[in-house]
Amino acid sequence: MRHFSDFPDEILCKIFEYLSPFDALYSFINLNIRFNHLLIPFKRYIDLTYLSYEQFMNYINIILPIISQDEQLYFMKLGNARTPGQIELFNRLMNDKIYRNYFNYIDKILIESPRLNELINFVEKFLSSLSNLISLSITIDSIRDEDFQKWTQLIVHSVLSISTLIKLSIEMPTGLVLSRLSNTIMLNSLIDLTLNVTLVTDLLILIQRIPNVENLSIRIGWWTSGDRTLVKMLDEMRLNNNRKSFLNNLKSFHLTIDSILTFQFEHLEQVLYRILNSETTYSFCFILRHCLNHNSELTQFIDGQRWENLLSSYLLLNQFDLFIRITGCFSIEEENYKINSFKSKYFLEKKWFFSYFKYSLRDSIIFYSIPYKNKELFDISINNHEIFKNFPINYTSNLLIDQTNNGSYQFNYSTFYFMLKHFPSLQELRLIQFNMNFSIINPIHIPSLHTLKIEKERNVNLSKLLELLPLINTLFIPYFAIDDRNKSSDVYQYNRISELSLIDIPANDINQIPLFLNRFPNLRFLHIHIYNQRMTDEYLLINLNEIIQKFHSIIYLKLQLEKDVNSSVNWKEQWNGRVKMYFTDIIFVGVLVHLWF
Repeated sequence: MRHFSDFPDEILCKIFEYLSPFDALYSFINLNIRFNHLLIPFKRYIDLTYLSYEQFMNYINIILPIISQDEQLYFMKLGNARTPGQIELFNRLMNDKIYRNYFNYIDKILIESPRLNELINFVEKFLSSLSNLISLSITIDSIRDEDFQKWTQLIVHSVLSISTLIKLSIEMPTGLVLSRLSNTIMLNSLIDLTLNVTLVTDLLILIQRIPNVENLSIRIGWWTSGDRTLVKMLDEMRLNNNRKSFLNNLKSFHLTIDSILTFQFEHLEQVLYRILNSETTYSFCFILRHCLNHNSELTQFIDGQRWENLLSSYLLLNQFDLFIRITGCFSIEEENYKINSFKSKYFLEKKWFFSYFKYSLRDSIIFYSIPYKNKELFDISINNHEIFKNFPINYTSNLLIDQTNNGSYQFNYSTFYFMLKHFPSLQELRLIQFNMNFSIINPIHIPSLHTLKIEKERNVNLSKLLELLPLINTLFIPYFAIDDRNKSSDVYQYNRISELSLIDIPANDINQIPLFLNRFPNLRFLHIHIYNQRMTDEYLLINLNEIIQKFHSIIYLKLQLEKDVNSSVNWKEQWNGRVKMYFTDIIFVGVLVHLWF
């Protein structure tokens, strides 16, 4: 074959799979009729959250008009997480009918990290006019206390009320308060719902408004059995409905509780009676992220007999996932009793199996179903590699190894390899005070593992670490912890890093950062935390200028500073106008400046 176009369609489609939608369209659209036909799947969706400003405008002004001639755009993802100001820019463009018409057929949207006013405009001027919208996902990073009521009003009155939605997911750091939700509001169209609420009473209010939901995922901030409103609502439901579910079509229910103030297992039972449906529910997942073992009621979370009594009436239930993290461990006798209570005939016939992991850090225990497949963070602390002898395969995506209280324990290669092989689906690995001594480096290949975070560590040989974990593309590390930061390196794994966070950079080391960044030729997203309290703004900008002008692959820069720069600094006028959009956030320890190039 002499030309790329000589490949058969099957091979070309396989090649396209390695490209992003934008890259595929930018490279091959309108070459000929054949390529346009092969690109049809790429024409129907776009992820804007990884594009530079120039690429974004290229897609809007050049690619979209071509697509609209024979296809329609159905799915879009946009946000501020790595493209700050993108939502604001998109809102401005939607004021033009020409741009607006390109998005008339959108039926699925994902939006990340919106600011309050941006989301208000996005919902009122764009979402509300989409007649085909059936799926919406919103991820909110932060909510200021003074804005909480406005966020609640926006979501309850403007988002939940979108009548065409079938699937809705809203993830936010603070749960919604639904106590003022009008009795006349019914969310009849929703089939799949993911939502954060503040209290269990908010959940009880919600389930009376979503009669047709089939898949429900709820995260509760606080469980308080001592709440008089909760007791009153449960009493009223007990009188009116006995044990009848409000959700006649519910197939799966996922319940996460962040923390517990006071607890009675009977209240949990009463809540679940109103949710789980004996005729339709086949899957139930319960996650307790953290609680202190300060009363006997909490021990019932790890009581197989109590769970069996609760679940045995749901004959269609064939999947039961459990994750419970408790601080304040039990006695050996109590532990054995609790574990054995989940080995009854009922659990064995259902083929539901359980394990637990006990570690010294904070005297904690994790009790969980196996195989473990939830996204919940799995955290461990190790002082003896023998604990992994009977450790079951774990399919968590997030693993934290916190050696704060076991700093003297030193990992060798075989121990580390043996441990990671128990986590074949790992995506993010976080290490705290992790003492490594690897004289032999053989790469550990976990295809899904892409993010490595290192905290409170010193003398890290980064080159060896990347040789050890060669598939990493996202790295978070304290600058002072990198033992070989001033040494040259030709390790090819640096080429894979597209996102880098350098934390705790001293003021007198800022001029060394460009030299260090030479190792990362394909860097696109950079976060640097600088101690600039005693640094002049002029000196800071001079050093940032060297970074920006030298590394043109960077499309996003997040600056974490101890103090803000002078108000007279206009970021868009810096570095020959390379900054296209930006915004700043005031945080507890300083200020964040987000720059999109």
